[in-house]
Amino acid sequence: KMTRQSLIPLLGTILSDHREWFETKGNSGMFADLSEENLEEGNFEDTVLVEANFQGSNLHKSNFRNSDLRGANFHDARLTQVQFQNSNLEETDLMWADLKGANFDNVRLAGAYLQGADLRETNITKDQIQFSYIDEDTLLPNNILNKKI
Repeated sequence: KMTRQSLIPLLGTILSDHREWFETKGNSGMFADLSEENLEEGNFEDTVLVEANFQGSNLHKSNFRNSDLRGANFHDARLTQVQFQNSNLEETDLMWADLKGANFDNVRLAGAYLQGADLRETNITKDQIQFSYIDEDTLLPNNILNKKI
């Protein structure tokens, strides 16, 4: 099996290409497909990653502060101890993602898909998940004991 080269050195280019793709409605730039990648401790602060694909990626301890992640795909991704402060995660797919220890300070989560997500040890609040989608497989932190939101 070939070992894949790390995309970390190329991140700056990938992120600016995706911003251009979003801002020109796909006429230029390039969509960011970062699925199944090891992006541990990646720095995505202040980025526009609307609809980007991170499915199945390892993003442990990554920094997504102040980022626009609307509609991004984090399905089944490892998002443990990720910094999401002040980010927009509206309509983001976080189904079956491991978010243990992630920081959700001032994060917008309306319409986010949290079915099966592991939100234990996070500071997510009832108000934040009120307009998102959860199910019986969503693992909520201790401060949200009442499942019926």
